Amino acid sequence: MKRLALFVLLTVSLTFSSHAVIKRDPLEILRQSQEAFERRDFPKAVDLLTQAIEANPSLTPAYLLRGMANAAQMKLDEAVIDYNKAIDLAPEDERPRLLRAGVFQAKREFDKAIADLDFVVKKDPSNADVIASRGICYAQKGDDERALKDFDAAVKANPKNAHGWQLRGSAYAEKGEKDKALADFKEALTVDPNNPATYLYRAHLYLVEGDPELALNDLEEVMRRAPDFPGAANDYAWTLATNPKESVRNGRKAIEFAKKACHETDYKHAPTVDTLAASYAEAHLPGAIFASMRSEEHTSELQSP
Repeated sequence: MKRLALFVLLTVSLTFSSHAVIKRDPLEILRQSQEAFERRDFPKAVDLLTQAIEANPSLTPAYLLRGMANAAQMKLDEAVIDYNKAIDLAPEDERPRLLRAGVFQAKREFDKAIADLDFVVKKDPSNADVIASRGICYAQKGDDERALKDFDAAVKANPKNAHGWQLRGSAYAEKGEKDKALADFKEALTVDPNNPATYLYRAHLYLVEGDPELALNDLEEVMRRAPDFPGAANDYAWTLATNPKESVRNGRKAIEFAKKACHETDYKHAPTVDTLAASYAEAHLPGAIFASMRSEEHTSELQSP
């Protein structure tokens, strides 16, 4: 009799819990997943969004968000699957195509990324940001002419967007057209005088053109306006440590900024550690040996060049 009572209680309990799952609001689950995003708890977000999809397999935003959570964890194939499903559910919605393009770009599948961006540009030919993104994909696949064409179109679509001027200027710099590049960087600074990336782009051009003093001035502007801007301290130190002009080299000052660059990357980025070694060598200090050892120690851990 006790067994029968226990079985009845268990059955009732399962029935109630089953109904609770069925009746759970998918939109409430979406809200909870957004809270997980804010905490950067992407596995939790994926789990919640999977529950929302199981409750409503036609909930397009859930696939979009789960794709973003997967992409944030570098689960790129899973992200593509989610964006594919979102596109199946809403074939005219440009958002999943934009997100999928970003994943394809990360996977270096540039033609697929360009195809998605083409779809968006056809719907909105004046979207300067998307045009510029397509240009970057062309540049990454080595089609410099198509890249320049897109950057030019981005500038014309929105002349008030500094990013377009930066990209077109960098494309001109790659082609060796210094005057055009400098003109674009000047325009970018007119649009946004505090944008550190413009100074970094121009500094690289000055270095290529053999004007290290001007490059150092621009790198100083980058660090003044954005002290932790990626790459600025390393480029500054490398120039001080290795530039052919003896009047530019300053080993002790190079060490100061090379250490900053290494600290920012926890000594796990080989180029910054190499810069520190070069800085010690220029200053004729024994730390060069230590820096080289750190470089070799962490090379196997690197994820990027």
